[in-house]
Amino acid sequence: MNASSQSRPQRIALEPARFRSARHYPWTKEEDALLGKLTDREVAEKLNRTLGGARDRRKFLGKTAVGHAPQAFRMEREPRDHYARLFATKSNQELRAMLGWSYRRIHLRRRQLTGGKVRKSRPEWTLEEDRLLGTKPDQVLARKFGRPVSAVRHRRWKKRIRVRKLWRPEDDKILGTRTDREVGLLLGRSQSNVSWRRINLGIPPKAKARPWTPEEEALLGSKPDKELARAFGRPVLAVGARRSDLGRSKPDAAFKIVKVVSSGVRHGQPAPMVNAKPGAAYCTWTAAEDALLGKLTDEEVAHKLSYPVMRVRRRRRLLGLQSSNPNHRHWTTEEIALIGTLPDREVAKLVNRSLENVRCKRLALGVPFCNPRYEIWKPSELALLGQVSDEEIARQTGHSLGQAAYLQRAADRASLEARGRLASGNGAGSGDCDAVESYYQGC
Repeated sequence: MNASSQSRPQRIALEPARFRSARHYPWTKEEDALLGKLTDREVAEKLNRTLGGARDRRKFLGKTAVGHAPQAFRMEREPRDHYARLFATKSNQELRAMLGWSYRRIHLRRRQLTGGKVRKSRPEWTLEEDRLLGTKPDQVLARKFGRPVSAVRHRRWKKRIRVRKLWRPEDDKILGTRTDREVGLLLGRSQSNVSWRRINLGIPPKAKARPWTPEEEALLGSKPDKELARAFGRPVLAVGARRSDLGRSKPDAAFKIVKVVSSGVRHGQPAPMVNAKPGAAYCTWTAAEDALLGKLTDEEVAHKLSYPVMRVRRRRRLLGLQSSNPNHRHWTTEEIALIGTLPDREVAKLVNRSLENVRCKRLALGVPFCNPRYEIWKPSELALLGQVSDEEIARQTGHSLGQAAYLQRAADRASLEARGRLASGNGAGSGDCDAVESYYQGC
């Protein structure tokens, strides 16, 4: 008893002191005054209260925390339209300043609003705006209406209104006084529109055609057209047209242009040349180039002249020349007579043709091939199979022993297959019987 009585005071002394709860010890004004001035942990240690109790009392009184204590996250309830009207009129910077949201949350809400939940309302088109469509460019009206250019263009297309700028009498008076390019810049029109209007009215252009000098014509064809156009101060199309009239080709052209006009005929009348089509004014093949056709293969001529093979072949066929390629010439009667008398390889060497060419010609004529190493068996020789030995068949027929043994094994295999079908109950067809009889009887 004494030992237990002595141990009890020690156990009570080791127990921690109990915290003061708000239920048994209500908060006083002096304790409330400490909240917000000290941290929640310091207040709890000083007043012997729990940390949660001090934090709840401070939040209840609406006082802010001191130090780095976490702030309570309170989000106001959003309106039913989820700020749709606010998002339709304010920018992201303004929304962030007003709502305190992050840019990521603002972008997410914008995607949600444009995804079909709540669409941004656009102002309706008024009658005054519709009347102005087409009177001015879409960009000008878009700035005036405060709408996108695509919206103005779509509205104009929907109303089937064209942007059409009418020609005024004072505009027509300017035509011909200046160049079409200058008139277009002055009236705000394209050069093609100005040219079209001037031609319809029959007004000649301001810039008259400048005649070609002999010095300029001498340089045509020696340099590219763009370089000569810059040097002459003329359009590139004019330089190219004059060069073509003189029958000169480009310096970087793949082939030359030859004018088909001779000195013995009247000027402008085509001369009868061998290498030109009837009635043609120009020819891209010279007489020296045509002389190569038919003497060399098309591939060799194309490589020598740097032309495509198809262009050379088309020119040769146009002139009616035969190809010099040995595989492309016609078969003669003597060459056809050799087919079938010798093997294809030997015939190809004799007629100077490829092996494939000879084989295709033989198959087209239906001539069987000739191979001395190929042994043809007669029906009387096939009748000996199975009757005598292979050595005796080879001695009597003159065929090799290997051929006789091979045919004997094939005949035995065919007879075994036929007997197997008969034993299984399927029956042997007429083809099987004919195959067996053909091996043994030669029929």
